[in-house]
Amino acid sequence: MKGTSLIAVLCIFIFVHSGFAFGPFDSGPYITPTQSPPSSVCVSWNTAALESTIVAYGTIALEDTFRLDAVQYYHHALLTGLQPETRYCYRVYGSGETRQFSTFPECSDAFSFVAFGDTRSDSGAHQSVIDRMASCLFDFIMHSGDLVNDGDRTVDWRIFFNVEDTVLPYYHFLPTIGNHESPYWPYDTLFPLPDSEEYYSVTYGNAHYIMLNTQIDLYGVQRDWLIAELQAASSDTSVDWIFVNLHRPPYSSGNHGSQLDVRNAWCPLFEQYGVDIVFAGHDHNYERTEAINGVIYIVTGGGGAPLRDVGTSSWTAHSERTYHFCHVDIMSRKLFLRAIKPDGTVFDSLVIEKILGVGEQVQCGGDAMIISPNPFIHKLMIRYSLAKPQRVLARVYDRTGRYVNTLVNGVQQPGTHTTVWCGDDFGGSAVDAGAYYVIVVIDGSVTRKKVVRIVK
Repeated sequence: MKGTSLIAVLCIFIFVHSGFAFGPFDSGPYITPTQSPPSSVCVSWNTAALESTIVAYGTIALEDTFRLDAVQYYHHALLTGLQPETRYCYRVYGSGETRQFSTFPECSDAFSFVAFGDTRSDSGAHQSVIDRMASCLFDFIMHSGDLVNDGDRTVDWRIFFNVEDTVLPYYHFLPTIGNHESPYWPYDTLFPLPDSEEYYSVTYGNAHYIMLNTQIDLYGVQRDWLIAELQAASSDTSVDWIFVNLHRPPYSSGNHGSQLDVRNAWCPLFEQYGVDIVFAGHDHNYERTEAINGVIYIVTGGGGAPLRDVGTSSWTAHSERTYHFCHVDIMSRKLFLRAIKPDGTVFDSLVIEKILGVGEQVQCGGDAMIISPNPFIHKLMIRYSLAKPQRVLARVYDRTGRYVNTLVNGVQQPGTHTTVWCGDDFGGSAVDAGAYYVIVVIDGSVTRKKVVRIVK
């Protein structure tokens, strides 16, 4: 009996460590975001044997050390007390190589990121995408799911980290769960993420990023969380861009097609709160839509999974069967997106520019006016004070910079003034729900406030 038990245990050990089931393996380090990415990061790595979790780090020399008492297979080192927008050197225990990462900025309107997904199956194609990506300049990576072919196979995860070892040790990695990550607990083991981990958000500069999970209930707790995130981001005057990353695409002309359950559950919210771009995977191709009720949807599933043919739909701006990734530059209120093949060919591009009024140089923040309630349903009260007779111009623009209505235009006397916007355009028609900008110009001094109209 004892001999039989020993053989069974030995067989399980060989099975796990041969790569046919999920178990310990060696990988290089990788960086994931925390609840406070300007002041902290999580450095993770994995070892086939039990080892100590130790990281030496610093801005010039490796003067600080993070250490956990217990030995681990899956190592997660939360480095706190860091300086925003600062480059740090670090070295993990057992590795002789010193690498670098940068913390998120507290405020920035010039940065870049890459978005791609479906890296499973073909490691050669995956490698070609990563090699081209590594030659670009960017600040962080978004992955739209299906990192591996089988979520509980060690060999798949080993290959994934080996292929991406030229980027993951240096850039924040923002993954999203795909269907091939099932049974999901290995993914949860490998990636410590903010919020619930199954879905989470981060802010980088003037952009807010929301990572959703299309593999669990699309309603309930996740949808409630999504609404709160969108309300907060759309009413935050420091946020000019809102991006969503998820796996199953609401709009797709590919093999799997449009995921109508995702579309019905979430797209009305994306439209209502002014999401700019939704990145997805699942279909192994590239497809960009025209703006659909103000939102652009991009399938970027060409990271290494077997390519599938893609057709077109009435809303398709560009579709193509190719390996690729998306590179996005943010320059204040202007966005440049390029879809790039492994050979460097840019096969699709997009420019979005949000202009608020002709000839107006807008400054964020300021105490020139108080707005309430925000978000609003029926009436928005706008209050400001004048110390002397001054010319006042108050206008409303939508999130693309189109003129909506003029609320005040003329000289006003000293004192406190209140004007009301009833959510209508210059013709008296009610505007759609979503994000708008109120611009107040007082003797040439410009103040901008983002407001959100809700329709019930």
